[in-house]
Amino acid sequence: MEDEVYVVYFSAGQYDGYDETIVFATTKKSTATKYVTRFNKIHKKWREYYRQFEEEDGHWIKDEYSKAHYSRWYMLYDINGCSYYTTKQR
Repeated sequence: MEDEVYVVYFSAGQYDGYDETIVFATTKKSTATKYVTRFNKIHKKWREYYRQFEEEDGHWIKDEYSKAHYSRWYMLYDINGCSYYTTKQR
């Protein structure tokens, strides 16, 4: 008997530094969808908050905030988002 399994993951980085981190797997599509929606909503909220510390071009954090906020800003900037894919369980 084959059942569908939804694998939830988030991706970070680009090109050579691209990575996907599996968060969990579930047999319920609604659970995967709810988690992905919530993750992306919270990620967007925090990205918007940390934009106040960015330079005008949005590619780097302002010098006066780098010591206090750089690590969190960079982590949020690096994350691309959350998604899921479907696979079969045998």
